[in-house]
Amino acid sequence: MGDQPGRAHAHHELTWALSRQGRYREALDHAERALDLFRAAGHFPGHAKALNGVGNCHALLGYHNRALAYCRRALTLFQELGDLNGQAASLDGLGYAHHHLGQYDLAKRCHQQALKLHLDLGDRIGEVEALIRLGNAHHTGGDHDNARDTWRQALTILDELAHPDASRIRAQLADTELHLTAAGGPAGARLYWPHR
Repeated sequence: MGDQPGRAHAHHELTWALSRQGRYREALDHAERALDLFRAAGHFPGHAKALNGVGNCHALLGYHNRALAYCRRALTLFQELGDLNGQAASLDGLGYAHHHLGQYDLAKRCHQQALKLHLDLGDRIGEVEALIRLGNAHHTGGDHDNARDTWRQALTILDELAHPDASRIRAQLADTELHLTAAGGPAGARLYWPHR
């Protein structure tokens, strides 16, 4: 039908689905197609989403500096559009990339900003995601007390929502605390929450 934005949205959804399956290289191909189509159509909200999608795929492939570049561009465009959900998603991607570059203070700052946006939006699952990733940055950066407190906040929300992942997060938190107690120091594992 010649619907460029429609094709772009389809590629964007394939990006998300493939990345959930761990097929990051294929996901990146679709993210880049979505970006080209949204840009050509002058569809700015889609352009911002696709920039963030490309950034997230680069992060998942381990190209964290590339991820930062794309997610920063997405954040700027989302800010211009006044899209708070998009801003939170971009900040999450930036935090993830900073974390994996060992820049824990920057990662924490990004996740804290994303958390504030999720709170403002009333997005409880987004709040959980930001809390878990913030806890991961605390943990890997050596601040284990704040990590546990932050993860417990996430678990409280999951329990309130009767979310099926609450038991998995509870088990991971208990396992992490057990490693910390046994080793007298940091455990290698971090709580995991799927990247959306």
